[in-house]
Amino acid sequence: MTKNKILLLALTLTLASFTVHKYYISLIKVEYKKESKSVQITMRIFINDLQETINKTYTKDFELDEPDEDSNINKFIINYIQDNFIVKINSQNKSYQYLGKEYEKDVVFLYLEVKDIEAIQSIGIKNSMLMNIFPGQKNIIKLNINNNKKTFLLTKEKDKDLLKLN
Repeated sequence: MTKNKILLLALTLTLASFTVHKYYISLIKVEYKKESKSVQITMRIFINDLQETINKTYTKDFELDEPDEDSNINKFIINYIQDNFIVKINSQNKSYQYLGKEYEKDVVFLYLEVKDIEAIQSIGIKNSMLMNIFPGQKNIIKLNINNNKKTFLLTKEKDKDLLKLN
């Protein structure tokens, strides 16, 4: 082999050893609105991650954020959220209403609301969203409850956490 071929081979092997690493992160904001007696939840998820998760979980071929987006996608998103996102307030599971979604660049915003909450002594969140497809998924939960701010970092190994208020 010539020196140039050896150099090219060494360079190729060196560059091939560096792989592109994609991070899987979602951000969920949970805020208690005392005046409306509700907990408002905003989820920020990368569109392609949610699309892949919904398609693989339900054996579908949906395209999110397209002009001709399938109108059935919302029922699959709702089912997926209900199966993977649990809110406990004062030690009781609470149901929430799916308010809708919005797209902004490469992120989808999902809006949920828990109604009729008089007071919060504790709030627990279990969030295993996207972890069935992306084992390295990290779900960051930013809570603002009665002016108490707390952040949870949830992973496949630890997918729930609890904030107790005095």
